Amino acid sequence: MIKNVKECKDNDFDIKRAAEEVRKLSFDDHVCIGCGICESTCPVEAIELKDVGAISRVHLNTQFSGHDKIKQNIIEDIDAPKIDIDEDKCVLCGMCSGLCPADALKLEIDGVSIKDIDSYPHYNHFAEIDDDECIYCQKCQVACPREAITIERHLPKRSDLVTGEISVNEDKCIYCGVCEEMCPAEAIVVDEKSGEESIVIDKDKCVYCLVCKKVCPKNAIDAVCRICSYGDYDLDPADAVVTGSSIIEQDHCVKCGWCEGVCPTTAAKTKKAFTGTLDIDQDKCKSCGACVDICPCNVLSFPIPTGPGQILDNIVKKDEYCIRCGACEKACPNDAITVKINSVDHTPTNSKTWIKALDALKN
Repeated sequence: MIKNVKECKDNDFDIKRAAEEVRKLSFDDHVCIGCGICESTCPVEAIELKDVGAISRVHLNTQFSGHDKIKQNIIEDIDAPKIDIDEDKCVLCGMCSGLCPADALKLEIDGVSIKDIDSYPHYNHFAEIDDDECIYCQKCQVACPREAITIERHLPKRSDLVTGEISVNEDKCIYCGVCEEMCPAEAIVVDEKSGEESIVIDKDKCVYCLVCKKVCPKNAIDAVCRICSYGDYDLDPADAVVTGSSIIEQDHCVKCGWCEGVCPTTAAKTKKAFTGTLDIDQDKCKSCGACVDICPCNVLSFPIPTGPGQILDNIVKKDEYCIRCGACEKACPNDAITVKINSVDHTPTNSKTWIKALDALKN
């Protein structure tokens, strides 16, 4: 006999069953994108998608939408998961886990995720960053709508980039503080207190720009930039290299492609599991912003006028970053959005049940 036990903690479901094999289904509401694929493909109708349009305004991308009206109307947080799972109906088949494009649902069999079991089909999608090509500019980290990327970079010392000489003739210096105020590198500290006057130049910060020398009213500063005068003869180019590392948190990444789109090199690569279309009926759209806030990929936004009297669409899209999850279509209260999946890239499977479910995504 199969016995299901459901535990709810922080809006996360944890369903277990005891049998010859131990199966465990867990759900992370914070990772869930509200697409409803789990609901539409569950063979026993054990999953119900909640009103994601309302929940998303609090839990997802309001910081990206720029929709001040929505932000102002948020009074308090909503403690509600995006889906409900009926543990009495759930048979722990793993369909929801295998088809979730965000990996919010995870089925484990004897402690092993079905993502690591070859007999279960998987989406052929990925996101990766090649550290050999990465210049650690952090553009992908800033652009990622899921905050799934961390770029750690280590900058070279300024002294390895520019060399020079600088000194202060304290017999001439009147400690006026003009040099400190003008220094673009904040390398100078002047104590102007009577009887305790002093001036200190941090040579690790100094870039030998000579601004202090030129601005000093008493010509008390002597400085020279060796690079400007004599070139890079005493610098090692290897010391000027920015190093670091890149990390993609795969549990949060939805393979939208923003990292690849903004990468100035060829370091970031992504591949989506779904191909298809995203259509917006501007006549039906009422600019409520539900689709903007639910979208996990920052695909949808409100247009910005560039001239007086300009007539703009209600919602605009960056189609190249859409993963065709359908969350926006589910959230739209006006049936203004249609998302179609034309193809699903996945690993082979001989299971007719899984093939039927994968084909159903295209309907």
